[in-house]
Amino acid sequence: MFTVTDAAKAELKRIFEERNLPPGKHLRLAVPPRWEQPGDFGIVLDEEEHGDYGFGMDGVKILLVDHQLTQRLEKSVFDFKETGQGKVFTLDVY
Repeated sequence: MFTVTDAAKAELKRIFEERNLPPGKHLRLAVPPRWEQPGDFGIVLDEEEHGDYGFGMDGVKILLVDHQLTQRLEKSVFDFKETGQGKVFTLDVY
């Protein structure tokens, strides 16, 4: 099961609220080809699509993940934690 930790949800909610997103816009976990920046994944601003899985906190949908991606990352954990580069989002794939 694809897991989003409480730490990741809290940081995503902070970002979501800080950005004051327009109606219908959400944060999305993206991998290439949708993610076009350095790294294996990132967070993009996007609209909800049919089949998306939504992760929420305190009744607010804060992260969308494509259905196919949740299947590919079935045993993965999306987290926000301290690393050598400071506090960052991580995607641990098992």
